[in-house]
Amino acid sequence: MKKLTLMLLAVVLCSAVPQDVMARLRTKKITVNSDADAKMFVNGKLVGTGTTMIKVEPFATVNVRAEKVGFITQERNYVNDESHNLPKTDYMKMEKDDAYENSFVTNLANQDIDIRTNHNEDEAWKTISRIITNSFDVIQVTDKNTGYMCTAWVVKNFRSATIRTRLIIKTGSSEPLAYKAKLVSEIAPAGTAASADESFRSWDRLLRSFENVIPDLQSRLGK
Repeated sequence: MKKLTLMLLAVVLCSAVPQDVMARLRTKKITVNSDADAKMFVNGKLVGTGTTMIKVEPFATVNVRAEKVGFITQERNYVNDESHNLPKTDYMKMEKDDAYENSFVTNLANQDIDIRTNHNEDEAWKTISRIITNSFDVIQVTDKNTGYMCTAWVVKNFRSATIRTRLIIKTGSSEPLAYKAKLVSEIAPAGTAASADESFRSWDRLLRSFENVIPDLQSRLGK
């Protein structure tokens, strides 16, 4: 049924286009190049690396996407109609991903990390507060009685993405005293507001500016 509907729509569109326009338009072949190790996708399907040749039928649109680890994804739509002048060859330049360069893959991101301490509760809480304020400007929630602390989001905007990070501390056990720490790391498209929760997703990377937070907690609370 869907195929029949598309065929009927194509017939209607063709009949609405002047015959001289139909005569001028031909199927266009375009060779799209990028870095030799860049993955090339045509209409969402992986077709190879580095170079691909596409055919664009009259009044059709073909999407080409180039992806490479550590680089910003490049994407273009090639439209074959009277208002678009399609080239015979095109080059998709891969630009370095600044968010990738300023981060690293780690199992510390979005995981509860157990932190044991030899301090009493008052000393431990003071130590936690000192360490956290070295990396986070605002503590959004702090409750010593329940052993819970949560920082406000720290947002970093890059050309390729918006990254937000926060730290959550909660008591894991009271005998012996231990805490659980979670560095929440999330990513969204560039320019996304920090409050747009629906646009963010968990990120398996952590900005380098936070790489010492968990180790510092483990080291200083364990002394």
